[in-house]
Amino acid sequence: MKNKNCGDCKDSKQGKAFIDSETGLLCVEILEKYEKPKGKKTLVPFICTTCGTVNWKCIDPDEKEC
Repeated sequence: MKNKNCGDCKDSKQGKAFIDSETGLLCVEILEKYEKPKGKKTLVPFICTTCGTVNWKCIDPDEKEC
C-alpha cells in the first residue's frame, strides 16, 4: 500500500522476483545487479524504498524500457 508520506515513489530501486520455497508466495527483493536473459524481455519489479509499493516494468536487454 502506498504510504501517505510518500510523494510519487521517486526512490524506487530495481528488484528481483522469486517464489518463496517455504510458502510458495511470489516475493520481491531489492537486487539491482543480476543476470537477465539476453534477447528476451523481462518483467522487473521496482520497489519504493519509502513506502514499499511495487511497480512492474518490462525491461529489454537491448533497450532501457519497453
